[in-house]
Amino acid sequence: MRKALAQLQSGHRPFLLRDYLGCGSAFPDDEMRYLAPGRRLDVVLSYSGESTPEWQACVEKTVHRYGPIADTISVTLEQNVVPRPNGDTALVQGVVTGRKAADRDGFGRLQIGFDEVARTRPFTQFWQHLAQLGGAEFSRSAGFVGVDLYPDAGLPGIPPEPDLAGFVHQTLHTVRTQEMPIAGLGRDVPIRVSENGWATHTAQRTPAGQARALTTEILAINQDRAAENVASYELFALRDDVTGSPSSFDNFGIMTDDYAPKPMYWLYRGLILTLARS
Repeated sequence: MRKALAQLQSGHRPFLLRDYLGCGSAFPDDEMRYLAPGRRLDVVLSYSGESTPEWQACVEKTVHRYGPIADTISVTLEQNVVPRPNGDTALVQGVVTGRKAADRDGFGRLQIGFDEVARTRPFTQFWQHLAQLGGAEFSRSAGFVGVDLYPDAGLPGIPPEPDLAGFVHQTLHTVRTQEMPIAGLGRDVPIRVSENGWATHTAQRTPAGQARALTTEILAINQDRAAENVASYELFALRDDVTGSPSSFDNFGIMTDDYAPKPMYWLYRGLILTLARS
């Protein structure tokens, strides 16, 4: 894995690695093995129904541990489409608690935010609830909005979008102009494309198709960098979990499970080299 990361990074800075944690995680040091000059973590802290004191303590612990090596911490995960009981409240509490902890610990550059699965139509009710729960303190504390883009990922129950570039442009614009203002988040608060992927799990969903789809989506995101204040992009994922499995969730990698590159691996390396300079 370290060789593949070095090839993709090609000296580009910053280079984000996404790390998924829960409050029950033992905070292993495995992720430290993959850090190198110019690499930083994007930490995702999921919520699993902890009590308010447990959740706030967990957020504070995560900030304290990862603040020196992370650019971002995202609290909860995709609460807008995978709602957990009390999850909206935990999201707001996590953002506010995380911001206070980061400031107290001297991590002023650390951004605390949250992710949503984004669509071309706004999740108005979800955002209104966040605004109602959090008010001005939430607006001041939120450092970014993470957008998970899956317009043609082969996920169960989600029909493919025929116009991938159009989906990307409309979705980012919807998040910026129809969702974020509801919670008082202005243009100075960046959008981060936190997940974007395409699964190769059937005879019709080939590695060549993955390369075409993801290249189209990445170029569309890049076109909107300035207009929508998109601060970063992260691909999901580097490696398949189980290549050849019939499950889409096992086949999102741009490498097989034994680290053999798919065509998108080399295209992605070229895109990083080219777009990082633009």
